[in-house]
Amino acid sequence: MQEREMQKHRGSEAPIVIKSAGLSSDAKEMFDMIAKRAYEIFESKGRRSGRDMEHWLQAEEELFDRKPINYKESPDGVILLADVTGFSPKELEVDLEPKRVTIIGKHQGQSEQSSTSGAVIEKRSTRLLRTLQLPVEIDTRRATARLNGGMLELDVRKAMTVHASSASTPA
Repeated sequence: MQEREMQKHRGSEAPIVIKSAGLSSDAKEMFDMIAKRAYEIFESKGRRSGRDMEHWLQAEEELFDRKPINYKESPDGVILLADVTGFSPKELEVDLEPKRVTIIGKHQGQSEQSSTSGAVIEKRSTRLLRTLQLPVEIDTRRATARLNGGMLELDVRKAMTVHASSASTPA
């Protein structure tokens, strides 16, 4: 698969990174963080098996901003609308796989507070990780992304399926 580092979209907005060569190192790092925290939860709850998904979702909720994703399918493609309020286009990345979309956001912010002892600058980091398994296969090379009012709109074409030709052979 061909990887596209940047996907231009409407207007003069900054581009949103779209990758189509599998998960980025940032995404893998975030999944590793979730796995580590989920294991810590597993251990803290007495190592009882059978609750893997519950522990994973709890870890994901603790570590990352969980915002909704809306999915709409048409005959030709898929449109995803994701709430990414607080993130700029250059703080977002979309990783595409044939049946999965992963949205990653990393926002570095700071706030300044005045006190009697002087100004205090607080740096904080907000991370977003949303993954959606798709019921259809997509063409990872044909996607556009744009940010509009805090909503990421991702438009992806469905993969073309090749059907075997049933040509008849002369008898």
